[in-house]
Amino acid sequence: MERKIILSIILTLVLLPILGQSYIQVIKSDAIIRFAPSSSSTEITKAKEGNVFELKNENGDWYEIIMFSGEYRYIHQTMCKKYEYSVDSLNNESLRKTVFIEFLKVEDKATVEADRKYPYDIFKNIDYNRILTDKFKLNIINDHNLQPPVYSKIVSEGIRKKWDR
Repeated sequence: MERKIILSIILTLVLLPILGQSYIQVIKSDAIIRFAPSSSSTEITKAKEGNVFELKNENGDWYEIIMFSGEYRYIHQTMCKKYEYSVDSLNNESLRKTVFIEFLKVEDKATVEADRKYPYDIFKNIDYNRILTDKFKLNIINDHNLQPPVYSKIVSEGIRKKWDR
């Protein structure tokens, strides 16, 4: 379990630019986050109005964002606006620990569901696992009224402090 979250954070950190991060804010309810930059692409999950995501690139009419799985996902530009944002530290360690433990649990849940749906197709299993991970972790972020960019801070602290034990 700890290895998966370490891999997830490493992927996220490796893909993050060192300087000049840009963000977008969702301005419409239930903005669809997709697997690829196309309205016919697989729906990963829905972002809620006010969610903030790190902007990686613009791809036509689509914003490319990085999600919790380390994968790039896409949201249509009509659903968002570019946004000035600074990742704040959460003062409540109990909340950070709770969220970290919930992240671990949904990683296990995603693995079980992906194994059940695609037990013999490793490529579909991995893709589905990552889709579920992104969906489940965004739900946790939203349930706690947090923003997605705090994810890497919470995860790195949780690993450092061994909150999974």
